[in-house]
Amino acid sequence: MKLKKDINLVDFLDRVQKCKHDVYMETAEEDKLNLKSVLSQYLFVVLVEQKDVWDHSRISCEAEDRELLADYLELP
Repeated sequence: MKLKKDINLVDFLDRVQKCKHDVYMETAEEDKLNLKSVLSQYLFVVLVEQKDVWDHSRISCEAEDRELLADYLELP
């Protein structure tokens, strides 16, 4: 799933912390950042400022956590 445009990143990361399972950002190069990790959150904020990274990355999470993140994701 892709992130919606113009979301509040702080609110999104706060919501990620409420998820039961891990939430990952996956880049086009197949790198994965666990967004529950503070270090990964710092990298995430820097990376998503780059338009090509934003356009070619996706968020993956367990189905039960999608409801918590639905406001921030482009769901199919």
